[in-house]
Amino acid sequence: MSIFGDNFEMWKLHTVWDYLSFFAYILIGIFLLTLLSRYMTRQRNQEAAVKRTMQRLKRLAGPKAKLFRDVTLKLPEGEQKLDGLLADKSGIYLIRVYGWGTKIFGSLESENWRREDNKRKEEFPNPLLELKKGVAGIQAVLEAQGVKGVKIMPMIVFADNFQTPELYIGYGSCSTTFQEMKSWYKKQAGVKKEQYDMARVSSILEGLIHGTVSVPEKLIQETDSAAEPAVHDKNEEG
Repeated sequence: MSIFGDNFEMWKLHTVWDYLSFFAYILIGIFLLTLLSRYMTRQRNQEAAVKRTMQRLKRLAGPKAKLFRDVTLKLPEGEQKLDGLLADKSGIYLIRVYGWGTKIFGSLESENWRREDNKRKEEFPNPLLELKKGVAGIQAVLEAQGVKGVKIMPMIVFADNFQTPELYIGYGSCSTTFQEMKSWYKKQAGVKKEQYDMARVSSILEGLIHGTVSVPEKLIQETDSAAEPAVHDKNEEG
């Protein structure tokens, strides 16, 4: 007896038309799955990953936040290219996005990290070390402008759209996945009021992007010899 009842005849094919309809549905399903797979493959690239990450981050940060996309900062120690730079009520985030990789391996101090999926593996420079230099550079410029106490930290997003990437890079890596970015960001930015003068700091950041903020030679020398600033990541893993 059928679990759907004695009168259930969906899979009882009697006529040629029944068989044609059945196989037509199968072919349509295969066609739709193929289209979906091709779409996801086309979106699995750096440009698309950065775009969807910035769009989601802008929604999370709210209308008062300032989000700069695809920028190059003119810092005391030289230029630094970023996928994004966010100034919200909690602080400043230097953003780097990676468009593929379902498993990420590395450590906080290792020179290189590794990403892989079912078909490929690739080593790439540790983004945390590079972004920390940017943190130090922005911090030095803000302090030279009389702005102190602003939280500045890296934000590394692994945005593979095939599945949620697995991160094996340890505590304090300032890293998250695109799928988990909402909860990660809320942990970092969980404040109700502005923690600094956002308008002034945003203006300084724009100056660093356009090269209109003058950096004294003394500051450049001090930045070159300064130790890396402490960066606090509120996630226990990643």
